[in-house]
Amino acid sequence: MTAPVERLLRIGAALTAMTLLAAAPAPATAKTSAACVDHLTSTISPGYSFIPSSGTDTTNGETGTIACVGTIAGARITGPGSAGFDMAYTRATCASVTGTGTFRATIPTTAASQHLVGALTVHATALALRVDVEFPGIKYSGIGVTIPLQGDCLLKPLRRAMTSDIGSLTSLQSLHSQHR
Repeated sequence: MTAPVERLLRIGAALTAMTLLAAAPAPATAKTSAACVDHLTSTISPGYSFIPSSGTDTTNGETGTIACVGTIAGARITGPGSAGFDMAYTRATCASVTGTGTFRATIPTTAASQHLVGALTVHATALALRVDVEFPGIKYSGIGVTIPLQGDCLLKPLRRAMTSDIGSLTSLQSLHSQHR
């Protein structure tokens, strides 16, 4: 991917995250309320193709970036952090992927760096994806795009990709009180 394209993707994702944060009403009881953008490069084995397969998709640690605006556990976020995931998928194809696993992120705040580990669920249709992560007391919901880096799903299985998504972190207490 060329540098200008990557730069445009990052700028667009950051602007969208700021818009989400400004538009979202902050619940009175929220301890965590943040808009985030992350960029992750992963290795997919054996790879997505037109033939359904099962396998893994991993960033091999917190090798990606996550940038958030807002608060975690009442502390203001002070800068970008690191993120990564390990995911298993079954019967996935280039047209449809559903996977579950673990998402990890370290985000600096005014109190201290917050290390979050949660249960990841991904649903993808073609190159668009929906991401949900349940951290202890916090939920992350986001949407994003997959950019092929190795393989194209047409002639060769997709074995390496960059995903960029935008979403929000919200206290589970706040979500439960909104639905009552």
